[in-house]
Amino acid sequence: MAAAGSAYFLTQVETLALQQQQRYFAEKAVAVDMDWDAITDLIHSDEGKREVTTLRSTYADIKQRLESLAKDPTPIDWNTWRKDIDPKLVDGFKTAFDSMKLPEYEGTEVQDAAAQFESLLKEAEGLVAHSEQRAKEIQAELQNIARDKERIATATVDEELANDPKLAEEVDREVASKHFMP
Repeated sequence: MAAAGSAYFLTQVETLALQQQQRYFAEKAVAVDMDWDAITDLIHSDEGKREVTTLRSTYADIKQRLESLAKDPTPIDWNTWRKDIDPKLVDGFKTAFDSMKLPEYEGTEVQDAAAQFESLLKEAEGLVAHSEQRAKEIQAELQNIARDKERIATATVDEELANDPKLAEEVDREVASKHFMP
């Protein structure tokens, strides 16, 4: 009985150590909250908004999973184990468990992702500014086209020839030479 209890106890201690390591890494991996509304406001297409919604949902799922891993596991009740197993053995495990140092998480994935996201956000802001400028230019072109269309619809040949002296000379030469077709 003591040997089976000892093996079970060892499994419990290993599980708790693994949970503590996962919690430690999860605490380090949880990133700051994103301003999803600001990101969505930068996107105008329905497809883009759907993609941001999918990304937001995936991000929330990952964050929830990491937060659940970051919670403290239930502590070991050492006194209960001392009743079923040799107290010296339990004390040895407790000493080893308490002196255990988890490895330091040295990953820079969160910082790298944040830097890449910041870069993409700046690029997107630049593209938005360029798009707004280009939209103004296109609106001005459309207004010019509408004005020209109005002018062309009401203009007479005499008005056009008066506005373009070179064209008037060319027409006069062609009429004088009786050449009416190009």
